[in-house]
Amino acid sequence: MSQALPEHPDLAWLKKAAKKRLAQLRAVKPETRLYEAQLAVANDHGFPSWRALKAHLDGLSPDLYRDDRVFDAARAGDVETLRRAFALGFDPSTPDRDGRTIHQIAKELRHEAIELLARDAQGGRGARPEAERQALQDIASAAQSGNVAALRAGLDAHPELIDALAGRGFEKAAALHLAALHNRHDAIRLLIERGADLDRRDFPDNAAPLHFAAAHGDLETIRLLVDAGADIEGKGDDYAVGVLGWATCFKEVREEVASHLLDHGATLNVWTAIALDRAEELRAMIVQDPTLLAARMSRNQHRRSALHHAAAKNRLTMVQLLLALGADPNATDATGATALTTASQEHADGRIVSALLAGGTKLDFLTALNTGRYDEAEAMLRENPARIGPDGADTIALHLAVSRKNLAVIRWLLAHGAAVDAKRPIWDCNHTALHMTVESGAIDIARLLLDAGASPNIRDDKYDATALGWAEYFGRDDFVALLHGKGGEEDGNR
Repeated sequence: MSQALPEHPDLAWLKKAAKKRLAQLRAVKPETRLYEAQLAVANDHGFPSWRALKAHLDGLSPDLYRDDRVFDAARAGDVETLRRAFALGFDPSTPDRDGRTIHQIAKELRHEAIELLARDAQGGRGARPEAERQALQDIASAAQSGNVAALRAGLDAHPELIDALAGRGFEKAAALHLAALHNRHDAIRLLIERGADLDRRDFPDNAAPLHFAAAHGDLETIRLLVDAGADIEGKGDDYAVGVLGWATCFKEVREEVASHLLDHGATLNVWTAIALDRAEELRAMIVQDPTLLAARMSRNQHRRSALHHAAAKNRLTMVQLLLALGADPNATDATGATALTTASQEHADGRIVSALLAGGTKLDFLTALNTGRYDEAEAMLRENPARIGPDGADTIALHLAVSRKNLAVIRWLLAHGAAVDAKRPIWDCNHTALHMTVESGAIDIARLLLDAGASPNIRDDKYDATALGWAEYFGRDDFVALLHGKGGEEDGNR
């Protein structure tokens, strides 16, 4: 007969119950794993799995660990309410009903003052004593390097730090994230045995260790986390694609990892279906919900449409299917690029370019540049010389070429008078192309821009910092020296 749940069960109770049960089981069977204790707790209360019990509690009492008023203030851009909430102890890592933090909401809605406030509250270095901060860093370093003896000693001395986020700048990741990122299997096993939170989210990606493993880990790392009971869906990450999306929607499509996740309960969405070339599943999704044709990815992928995503992943069948289902061939992403532009940027199969052109996509300036059709780009520029000027519709071409380190296009644009100091929003920050070279470390491109007259003293609109300020923030001494030599001024704001 199943046991009744407590009167007000919540996530904290759930974790404590699992750890208590783990201690009981290990008294009899020392090799018991956390996921076995979680399953036992779920079964005690009449649920077939830990995930089912957790979902039940989320539905029963969502407001016990969420404060909708705080999230409403974040959506409304109410900085003072957020400031008071953080001062009164609101945990900035708390997720809303969609799994998003205050920081993510603010970024999504471009409430930059709240974003920076939440960034400092969530990722800033906490008020820990120096000895404790060093102990946390030692635990993180041991997990990352796979030094199990040092990790065990650190956890013995400071068991309360097992899930704490560490970082020398921002506090970004817990020990389990770092062990998963580097496939330190023995360290992962030790952390699981010690009761590490399998679903702890990092900052700023709001990703769990399984997200990290899906993007970077080997299959054994995936197995360890999945078998231990990690949340296989991972809703609420900053890329809005879930764990399966981290395995498939970034640069590499990790087929074997995706298969393992799907075999253990992960579900497809429009983005992962496209990445995995699942035509029938994608067709069924869109037939059921035609609005998916106009769905957009997160700001991290420039709010690409499904058609952009199919082009970026080099999926000819998906491009053809989406066009047949009515996708707009001339829809643009946040940078003004069409799917054709994306295909050219990603060096997609020529048949994709042909399919998009046959489907009605117009050849635009960005695509002409990316495909080396300079005669056509010249003709477009003659028709509208202002298009790459300070207020031009295609001035962002320089920023995009810098982001891709496309020297041929950068040189062409500079030779044709592109506004080298113009600011354009890329990844939520309105900044110059020179700022972008600092973040990516492209110092040769920085020299090109400076030689073309780029000013090192223009401030971005988000952090109010010059390129030199960015260089100091990122610790790029070579850029600091270069920018100083070109008249860069100290600002220290970033």
